[in-house]
Amino acid sequence: MAMEIHGKFKLDASTILTPCKGKIDADVYIHLKGYARARVSHLDVEKMGLGKVIRRGRGNFLEIRGVENGLEVILREESQIVSDGENITVSSIIIACPLLNEIIEKEKATKAWVGRKYDGIYIGFRKAELEKLEKMALEKFGIKPLGKLEKPPSTIKALRGTCQSDAK
Repeated sequence: MAMEIHGKFKLDASTILTPCKGKIDADVYIHLKGYARARVSHLDVEKMGLGKVIRRGRGNFLEIRGVENGLEVILREESQIVSDGENITVSSIIIACPLLNEIIEKEKATKAWVGRKYDGIYIGFRKAELEKLEKMALEKFGIKPLGKLEKPPSTIKALRGTCQSDAK
């Protein structure tokens, strides 16, 4: 059973890589500020190997378009990635989830920070879209972002204490 992380909400979304129109088995989450080390609220797309679409550094400002039933992340240049043992050429990533059109409406576009992480990518929106994302999380999931990072649960604190005493 997968462990649910407080402040991180899985969306019922499909992820499609274009131009090949290949659907990948990626998990898409709204991750709110303050929970599970998130410094800002953002959207996570988690699939091993997907982070390779960002070639240099840790991320880029990329165009994000509202499409029917979701968003499309337009890459600066085509990338070759390996997903589930298959070589795939990627020029854009479509995240199909109608809820996402509450952030960016169909046929509208914005720029957002798309960062690379070990298990996928994250999308850090500008203020206007960020406010919509946080409002949607409050309305759909009943959780607000925190002003600062949450403290680790007491079980983690207890484990840290145990590990430190074992090391002595």
